[in-house]
Amino acid sequence: MVPYERIVNVLEGKPTDILPYVDGFESIEAAGLFFGKNVMKGNWEDIALLGAEVFESDWITVPAPLNIPGEPGIFCDIIAEDETHLLARTFFGGVWYWRKSPYYAKSVFDPVKFEDDFNRIPDPDWDSLRRRIKKLREPVKKLKDRGYFVTMEGKGAFEAAWMLFRGLENTWMDIIDRPEFVKKMSDRAVDAVVKLGLMVADECEVDGIWITDDLGTQNAPYFSPQVYRDLFKENHRKMADAFHNKGLKMTFHSHGNVMALFEDFVDVGFDSIDPLDRYDGMDLKLIKEKFGHRAVLKGGISCTIGSMNQIELKNHIKEIVNICGRTRFILSSAGGVPPEMTLENFNVYRDIIHKIRRGS
Repeated sequence: MVPYERIVNVLEGKPTDILPYVDGFESIEAAGLFFGKNVMKGNWEDIALLGAEVFESDWITVPAPLNIPGEPGIFCDIIAEDETHLLARTFFGGVWYWRKSPYYAKSVFDPVKFEDDFNRIPDPDWDSLRRRIKKLREPVKKLKDRGYFVTMEGKGAFEAAWMLFRGLENTWMDIIDRPEFVKKMSDRAVDAVVKLGLMVADECEVDGIWITDDLGTQNAPYFSPQVYRDLFKENHRKMADAFHNKGLKMTFHSHGNVMALFEDFVDVGFDSIDPLDRYDGMDLKLIKEKFGHRAVLKGGISCTIGSMNQIELKNHIKEIVNICGRTRFILSSAGGVPPEMTLENFNVYRDIIHKIRRGS
């Protein structure tokens, strides 16, 4: 099987030749340390292709429609950049800052300081943004021709609202003080992500979209299940319906202990859910037993792998595969290989996964 077939098969509950796997580096900093500065000066598609080949990963993510905070993506405008820092403006006027090494990203200007500001924000220039998508056509075709499953990255109902409009801390407070306003911001942000994502799907041969929406701490979700249902769940369903109607597969991502929300994620209809990290308090065994027949589970490999020794790495990955099995499961890391992992351990990590995917 080529990687595309492997991912589609597992998402549809069909057998695969080897265990499907998705991985990469945690950040631009980590990729730069392992690949070197000269490689990182290349085109995004060549770097992504190199990463997929190094990891033997089955899918590749394109930088659209919204990749913040990982990187600006094609729909943001670069204000300033040098070897160490980057400043970019989003399509709704917010400004984000990146420090490349050590990696750090933060919103430095949120366009909605007061509620009235929200109504004054103009819609993006959709035609101008659509023209940018044409730059993705050939790179995506190159990746598809190599047999990869190619997915977009977008933000979910909570992240899209705070990242594009109001900032994280203010949005948390608004959930308590002005929930109706949060719902309005979420509606508009999700509509924009869906519109841009469908534009990408119209112009390119993408196979799916990976919706990221971190919703909790290591102890619990940021808010109660009822608040999630009142403010965000239907916008997640709106995304799932829109992209499924386009024939795309949907993966949902949330760090944090979101055990209390997992039933809702499955109910929305996402094809797969990640990252299922024990560091976040996620009970992988319980999730597999309760939901493994209703959604494909993706992930399991902890974000703490950078601090593990070689024996711990081997035992950790074996335990994950023993719990999740080889059906309706995609082995994947919670955040990618971090910059603190040594080259020696990285090579051992790759060797362990290569063997375990093939049942040895």
